[in-house]
Amino acid sequence: MKEELRKKYSLIRKNINNRSSKDKIIFQQVINEEKVKAAQTILIYVSYNWEVDTLNLINYFLKNKKVAVPKIENNVMNFYYIESLNELKKGYASIYEPTTNNIVSDFNNCVVITPGLCFNYAGYRLGYGKGFYDKFLNQHKVYAIGLCYKECLTNLNFQENNDYPVNDYPVNKVISD
Repeated sequence: MKEELRKKYSLIRKNINNRSSKDKIIFQQVINEEKVKAAQTILIYVSYNWEVDTLNLINYFLKNKKVAVPKIENNVMNFYYIESLNELKKGYASIYEPTTNNIVSDFNNCVVITPGLCFNYAGYRLGYGKGFYDKFLNQHKVYAIGLCYKECLTNLNFQENNDYPVNDYPVNKVISD
């Protein structure tokens, strides 16, 4: 079932209209979220393959927060602090990763912003199938916000025992239009 959903929502996401205006709406919702305003550190993915744009968010947060982005090492996702987008290069699966070696070890006062092909209303995400975010969220229990376009929200219950939800339903954070 998940593989079929991945194909379906990859195609839906690729064909989103008005992506730029939706990204601006999502940007505003994220920066105005109280937990984000209060956080000292933002853990955030670098957008890839038609995902909700995070480059503007990263640039915004670099001005007033600690920012860390994920890097896959030995099949584990670690976050590394960056001070500029210039500290990124293509890595795992051609996704931009940090070149710095300043690994995040303290996850207090953090918010993690997670990608997803789709989310359901219970806060579960469907990613690319490697479980990196599920493992991370299960291990660190940080406050998580999922980003997706409203076309990628579903009522389907696709979660399994090893899946871990984001703390807030994506519908509260990322609805566009």
